[in-house]
Amino acid sequence: MMDQYNFPQVTQLAIPFFVAAILIELWLVRTGRAKGSFETRDTLTSLMMGTGNVVAGLLLGVVSYWALLWLWQFRFFNLGLSIWVFVAAFLLDDLRYYVYHRIAHRVRWVWAEHVNHHSSQHYNLSTALRQSWTGLFTFTFILQAPLVLAGFHPAVIAFVFGFNLVWQFWIHTETIGKMWGWFEFIFNTPSHHRVHHATNPRYLDANYAGTLII
Repeated sequence: MMDQYNFPQVTQLAIPFFVAAILIELWLVRTGRAKGSFETRDTLTSLMMGTGNVVAGLLLGVVSYWALLWLWQFRFFNLGLSIWVFVAAFLLDDLRYYVYHRIAHRVRWVWAEHVNHHSSQHYNLSTALRQSWTGLFTFTFILQAPLVLAGFHPAVIAFVFGFNLVWQFWIHTETIGKMWGWFEFIFNTPSHHRVHHATNPRYLDANYAGTLII
């Protein structure tokens, strides 16, 4: 029965792409072919934090998953595994991420964990990997509880969130400028997320989106 809920680990599968993209961006910036900035120690710090985040996720992430799996027995519905369930799960989890991200900037306990992501003085693809190792202890995974109770299996939620995280990787760059108007209207893009990472007072606490900006 549980075999039907065995989905690929999207973010882990994307790691080779992450590394290749960072190296390509680094080459483009260092050779003057693209806009951006890299500093060796800063980049290495981001990569080490990203590695630690993956390890922490493997060791501690199971705790939050098991908690949600326990909650699954109290669900009101079982929505199954149709394509529309995955689409709905993705959209609702993207909204859940927006709520989490807003909390992460407004609640000090959660900001203490999230601030690490904003600690770099540079904005490049390696910055996307600059993640904390202590996310479990913010207990923000409980924001996924309503989705589980509504009938989305925890494995489905984890699967669709992987795509959200992969999307958020490529928007951490200065190499890509503003994109097509319709695309900027619907999706979170590098130009939107640059505003989110800006330190100018007028831009603080803006654009909390994950994948969708609307």
